[in-house]
Amino acid sequence: MMPDPSEITALMGRHYLLMAFLVSLGALQIAVSTGGYRGMWLVPHRLAARWLGIALIVVGVAVFFLQPLWVEGPWAAGSVDADSATREWGTASWGELAGARNVNDIHGGLAGTAHATWFALGALGALAVSLSVGALTVRLSRRRSEHGQADEADGLDAMREHDFPSALRTSLEIAQKSWRQDVAESLVPDAYPAGLPAIWRRVRRR
Repeated sequence: MMPDPSEITALMGRHYLLMAFLVSLGALQIAVSTGGYRGMWLVPHRLAARWLGIALIVVGVAVFFLQPLWVEGPWAAGSVDADSATREWGTASWGELAGARNVNDIHGGLAGTAHATWFALGALGALAVSLSVGALTVRLSRRRSEHGQADEADGLDAMREHDFPSALRTSLEIAQKSWRQDVAESLVPDAYPAGLPAIWRRVRRR
């Protein structure tokens, strides 16, 4: 008898979330190591971060598709020709592995919306881990070198040498300074030949 579909959905969701997290974390590490954004590296060296990213992607995909070999689920009798309604609860054999994940969403498999939701959650979790661990990596690296660059880079460029909290603080300070400067320049009398009072009187007369 087919197990409870809600139980299958929960199991598939957990497995897919783990894969989405690992794959997203790996992709992030490859991207930030290539771009030099050390504020998001999981390890303090560029090449190591890149290889770690590749390893995380491989492990994430491999674990997702190989889990039926040791985790009990609706995999038994899970060959490609098997109907998802006739699956049995248990571990899969190597011969059943090819179709083990092929469970219809009617019988507890993940629908498209569920895939999108779990993937988004996994990607957000990967981003949070990259920012958190990257902050520690930057601070440890700075302690070893005993110097840090005090540049005025903001936005994503600030993540090349700073952790996320420092980059965010610098970006907000620069944005506030730029906003005040723009407002001040737009209100100086030299910007208008007749000055603001004259312009206001002219508008009121119209």
